[in-house]
Amino acid sequence: MRILVTGAAGLIGKHITAHLRAAHQQVVAVDIVSCNGVIRADLQNEATVFRLLKEHTPDSIVHLAAIKNLSFCEQNKDTAHAINYGITEILTHACRESETRMIFFSSDYVFGRHDRFWQEADLPCPTTQYGRDKAASERLIHRELTDYAIIRPAQLYGFSKDFVSLVCRTLISCRPLIAFANLVNCPTWIGDLLAMSSRIIRHGHQGIFHCVGPEAVSRYQYAIAIAEAFSLNASFIRAVDLDFSTDIRPPVVRLDGASTYEVLRIHPGGLKDNLPLCSSYAMEAG
Repeated sequence: MRILVTGAAGLIGKHITAHLRAAHQQVVAVDIVSCNGVIRADLQNEATVFRLLKEHTPDSIVHLAAIKNLSFCEQNKDTAHAINYGITEILTHACRESETRMIFFSSDYVFGRHDRFWQEADLPCPTTQYGRDKAASERLIHRELTDYAIIRPAQLYGFSKDFVSLVCRTLISCRPLIAFANLVNCPTWIGDLLAMSSRIIRHGHQGIFHCVGPEAVSRYQYAIAIAEAFSLNASFIRAVDLDFSTDIRPPVVRLDGASTYEVLRIHPGGLKDNLPLCSSYAMEAG
């Protein structure tokens, strides 16, 4: 199978590319920046996109290219929309004409207005520009394509400079750590995201998938779990409430992944299962 990955120089893109290549898939890695093994291409240029598909004839496109910084997107709405929606629009049209399968990485931030466990079929209700562009992209893909999958991940851990390493570094140094008690989402081990995404890509699953961890926890609960996993002093962790009058993040975003787990026959581990797998980098943080 030949797979074209956009945003291949980004965090998830690098991991997806490496994971697929390790599974002996032929990957065409593309990004706006040039780096080892990645083709530099401006995906805002429609002619460039159509040329890439003509040259490489991929069976599938895994679309990860996006601006993910919420504050930047809020302050630069036109730029964010041009990239987060505009590139998706060009790729969608190219997929339709070439009959290429699309796997679109969306976000848990397509939700945010209500405190509940969101299921795959629920209508998005974003509160941020980033979330609105992702939700609009989902609608476009659903309307224009018949062969597609939409993956909604959440906050990831399992790589250097993640929240796990931040907590470990701070506690090892015996410094206080402020953790928000009212900011809730579903921490997801990157190994589980890769396993679920790879199965969707390689086995042709269609529809919307919540590729997230099974637990919804506050940032404070998350920090406590990390301290317990690595036998660190949790007394340095202080719970505070985030002021949402000045912070644009939705306070609670909880995705229900049960249906996705059942379809893919993959059941991600919780924090107690997966945090110990982070020891190779987390305990070097100090």
